[in-house]
Amino acid sequence: MTRIKPGSLKCVVLASPDDRAEVLQTLIDRIGGDGVRPFGASTVLVHADEEPSTVRDWLSGAGGMLVVEFEIWSGRGAEVPKEWLLARGH
Repeated sequence: MTRIKPGSLKCVVLASPDDRAEVLQTLIDRIGGDGVRPFGASTVLVHADEEPSTVRDWLSGAGGMLVVEFEIWSGRGAEVPKEWLLARGH
């Protein structure tokens, strides 16, 4: 059984998909690969203990973005990483 670190789920929505590779690498370096999941062309899911403002500040070198923290989610389709999300208590 995988032990999930404490934290909350955040969604990073990028203004440009061109920034996704840089954002992914920065988040993986800061959080670790298990806490980061790419989702679509310009969105990244993050599970971390840090505040959304801290995650935003880590990504200050990228273009415009929105970082949202949420407790409840609902999804549809095979593209949604349901197992990853459910393992984090959401």
